[in-house]
Amino acid sequence: MRIALLRHGPTEWNEAGRIQGRIDIPLSAAGRTKMAALLPPAGFETAYVSPLLRARQTAELLGFAHATIDARLSEHDWGVWEGLTREEILARDGADAFERAGQGIDFQPKSGESTRELLKRVQSFLRDVASRGSDAIAIAHRGILRSAYALATDWDMASPMPAKLDLSAALILELGRDGGVTIAELNVPLRPRTA
Repeated sequence: MRIALLRHGPTEWNEAGRIQGRIDIPLSAAGRTKMAALLPPAGFETAYVSPLLRARQTAELLGFAHATIDARLSEHDWGVWEGLTREEILARDGADAFERAGQGIDFQPKSGESTRELLKRVQSFLRDVASRGSDAIAIAHRGILRSAYALATDWDMASPMPAKLDLSAALILELGRDGGVTIAELNVPLRPRTA
């Protein structure tokens, strides 16, 4: 079976470079306009969505008003760094703040979730969806797409990605009932909505 993973539309904090994490930020006006003009890849009718507002708004605008909310699709918990820009973090916590938080799957912001924990919950979600046996779509966050990509490619999340992941497009995975995850299609553009 296949699952298409999409990131939510733009927010004002995306534009400002602020880490949103679990802070419940809505789509910006531009984000709502952008997502209302798009359709997801065809063939996916069962939908799941993060409980965070920006993802739920995106799901509604893409035609999935009744998507099943799944907390495992929530964004990476960035702890005390949520709401800050990279520059603010470095100014407050030192030039080596990110290095001290760890590398790859061992990265963990202070008071936040480790990347290892994030990978486990994404893997749990994908296994559950695979057991249901029907193609699905999930509207979530950058951290969820990167984690799913890592699970499908064995990317260590510390070295450069094997191939560029376009966060404005869909990542379509093939899910095996045995828990295996592979990339079916990478960077599938969303379709323009015609009048």
